[in-house]
Amino acid sequence: MKSTMIKYLALFLMTCIAISPCCMAHETLTFVKTDGTTVSFSTDGLAITYDDYAHAVVSNRETSATIDLADVDYMCFGEVESTVVTGDVNGDGEVNVADVNSLISIILGGKASDDTMARADVNNDGEVNVADVNTLINLILTA
Repeated sequence: MKSTMIKYLALFLMTCIAISPCCMAHETLTFVKTDGTTVSFSTDGLAITYDDYAHAVVSNRETSATIDLADVDYMCFGEVESTVVTGDVNGDGEVNVADVNSLISIILGGKASDDTMARADVNNDGEVNVADVNTLINLILTA
């Protein structure tokens, strides 16, 4: 509990810094999630509010999103290279048959978060379907 509160306090302080004029010189504010995925926002018109102690509402001139602070590892200015491994559908850091099982489960109607759906689109065509299974199996067989 104490580490969670320290994390929230640190994110709150980063937020205060993020919306200060000196940091607006940066083009983006990036949240890096605990699963390695990132969410970036242009700092043009950036505003950050909290709807409770567990969520931040981040908005700018283009978009708005609610960020679950429990899923945030850290935030920084500028783009962050994603550490997501292509084919790692279940997010365990490895590409193997467990990812095939996860992908098939998603295709058959299993529930999945937005991050998992992004990882499930293995061939990056904007859809999650059997073509992703073929691509994933080829990745595993050629590794």
